[in-house]
Parts: sequence; C-alpha cells; structure tokens
Amino acid sequence: MVNASVLGHENVGGLVGDNGGTVSNCYATGKISSNHWNVGGLVGRNYAGTVVDSYSNGRVSGHSAVGGLVGINIRTVRNSHSSASVTGTMVGGLVGVNWYDGTVSNSYSTGNVTGDESVYGYGEYVGGLVAGNNGDITSCYSTSTVTGDRSVGGLVGVNIDSVNNCYSTGSVTGDEYVGGLVAWNEEGTVNNSFWDTETSGQPTSYGGTGKNTAEMKNIATFSGAGWNIITVGGSRERNPVYIWNIVDGVTYPFLSWQPV
Repeated sequence: MVNASVLGHENVGGLVGDNGGTVSNCYATGKISSNHWNVGGLVGRNYAGTVVDSYSNGRVSGHSAVGGLVGINIRTVRNSHSSASVTGTMVGGLVGVNWYDGTVSNSYSTGNVTGDESVYGYGEYVGGLVAGNNGDITSCYSTSTVTGDRSVGGLVGVNIDSVNNCYSTGSVTGDEYVGGLVAWNEEGTVNNSFWDTETSGQPTSYGGTGKNTAEMKNIATFSGAGWNIITVGGSRERNPVYIWNIVDGVTYPFLSWQPV
C-alpha cells in the first residue's frame, strides 16, 4: 500500500513506474502527476507484467496515456479497479492506453475522467475505462462520469481491437465523436456490450447496444447476450462460480470478485 504524492516526468506510478513483473494485492491512494506520458495511479507503464487484484484511489494527472490504475498497459490487467479522478489527454478511468494486444479483464472504474483542454487546446481520447484500446477488453464496466472534447466514450474513447461483454452507465459529455459506450470504433469489434442511454445522456454509440435503466438492471439483457451471470439475493452477496452477479431488477451487474 502507498499513500503518497508522486511527481515525475514519464512512466510515473503511485506504486511502480515501469512494471515487468507482477503487481498483486496492492493499492495506492496518493496524488500522482506528470507533465509527460504513461502516468497511472498505481503503475505508470505495465510493459511486460501483470497487474492483478489491485486498486487505486486518488488523483492522477498527466499529459497523455493517463489512467486511474495504469497509464499504458502492454500485457495484463485483471481483477482490478480504480476510483481515482483522472485528468489529461488520452485518459481513462482504469487504463490510459491498452496497447499491442494488452488485455484488460474482469475490472471496473468509478472515478471522474476529464479530458484536459489545456494540454493541446482540447481533451482528446477520453474513456470511462480506457481511452485508447488496441488490445482486448473483456468483462469490464465503468460508472465513471466522462467529460472531454473529442472522442469521448462511456467505456472507451477509441477502439481499434475488441471489446466484449462490457457495459457503462456514467454521464458522458463531449463536443465531437461522443458515444455512450464507445466514441469511435476504428476497424475494431464491440460484442455483447451495452450502455445506459438514460444515465449517460447519450442515445448513440460507435458500437454496443443502448438500453434504458430498467433494462440494464434486468438479467435477461445480459444472459440473452451469453454473459456468465447469475442472480443473487442482495448486493452484498456473491456467487463466485460466475463472472457476473446481479440483483435482478435492482442493481446493474457487478463482478463476483469485487469488494462488498
């Protein structure tokens, strides 16, 4: 655990600047800032390693490739989450950039994500979970409030590869290329994924299926799309046999591993 303020140039993280090993069962809560790139609440650059069962909760700001948990991911992020508030360009609530076949799975973000117009004169590539995806995102969600100028998405700003079995519910605000789930999809795929058209304030997305809030809290929406999901009796209950749990008609889906 780290609770400290960190200021650096590039590859700046609350716990690790450049990770090529395994970061497991760790968290950071401080203020992380940089005037450059690859800035993360926990790890700046996850080059050849794994980040698992970890989280961040603080304030993260940087130039580009800025993420609540990881700035740039080139390998694996799994079973992790962030509630950090994140500011920059190419900025995501969990991961700034998921690159070169990196994988992000079974993870979520809840902190505010803001594209900073002071960097280039606009806040570009802003995602509730990931700003720019050139890898695989599977079984993830975001409830983050997302604000920017261009390429602003509730889950992903720009998708070049694949998004599978994901959803977003946060408010999304932008000026150009704005989507409830994905702002811009460039030759990528978005499969069995959804966004809340009411809470996001966005009726359209470059991929995914829009549902109203009642539909987003109905297990049939997700089981009908082939999700590994089961109903539980309350929001404090967990059935770890399934990836996803839901209190049918009451909650959005949540990951069975996530804290109560």
